[in-house]
Amino acid sequence: MNTNQLLAVWGGSGAGKTTTAVKLAMELANHKKNVVILMCSFTTPAPQTLLPGTATEGKSLGELLCLPSISQDAILSRCIPFGKSSYISLLGYKSGDNAFTYAKYSKDRAVDLITLLRHVADYVIIDCENVFSFDVLSAVALENADAVLRLCTCDLKSLSYFKSSLPLLADARYRAARHIKVLSIVKPGQDSGEYKNTFGGVSYTLPYVPELEEQLRAGQMMNVLCTKQAEPYNAVIRDIANGVLLGIEPEAKPKKVLPALPVLSGKKLIKDFSLQKILPLKKPQPKQKQKSKPEKTDKRLFDKLRIGKGGRP
Repeated sequence: MNTNQLLAVWGGSGAGKTTTAVKLAMELANHKKNVVILMCSFTTPAPQTLLPGTATEGKSLGELLCLPSISQDAILSRCIPFGKSSYISLLGYKSGDNAFTYAKYSKDRAVDLITLLRHVADYVIIDCENVFSFDVLSAVALENADAVLRLCTCDLKSLSYFKSSLPLLADARYRAARHIKVLSIVKPGQDSGEYKNTFGGVSYTLPYVPELEEQLRAGQMMNVLCTKQAEPYNAVIRDIANGVLLGIEPEAKPKKVLPALPVLSGKKLIKDFSLQKILPLKKPQPKQKQKSKPEKTDKRLFDKLRIGKGGRP
């Protein structure tokens, strides 16, 4: 199985792109891998959402893209450590930035940034802007990523978004047919089967987890999801990290071994389609010797005896 170093996470608004990117980075950190999460949105800068109260002055992605040239040191100086983790860093816009805060940059500048990020960290996860047609960095990420995680949700809004957006990725360089489709935030009772068919099949399904929503609201995304309800979600995140990024083959499920038939003494198993019965084995009866029938005596012998005794022939 091939490994992918650079993963782009893309989908409509509210599809869970940022939370998925963070939880995947945390799973990679469990394997002691250095991860940079590149956050492209300038409308809602993610670093302030994930780490409220963290100083971001002088650590803006916009400032980095406007430099005369980009270096690895310039990138590292603008990365924000994610909580207490020594393996995860965030790179995004700072609070107050918008589309007009910085000068426009070229596609070549975006390519340079992504190329350098490959040398800075073991893995790069790019949280793409949903309106990528107006964001050069997101468009370049979708074109140059090793793999793209396409997040879909079970609602008409998601269907409408992809109907409008996918034609923009029709060019072969985007390799849209190779996107890894994920059904995200699936709530209990939702008819996910119909949406899976509509999206052309999905590879993974991420269930809705109230604890995850609470973490995002409280700015505690660096905490591990520990409720029993979050176990299926954690399992899927682990599967995506292993299968898409780390290249770890899924463990083969042990085959069920049928129990051996009991050895019965003096009994036998009789299988009936309606029920199972265990009946006692009938002991073989010893064969009885048949009494030999007396041979029929020839009548002429009696005639001779009678003659010998003076009888008449």
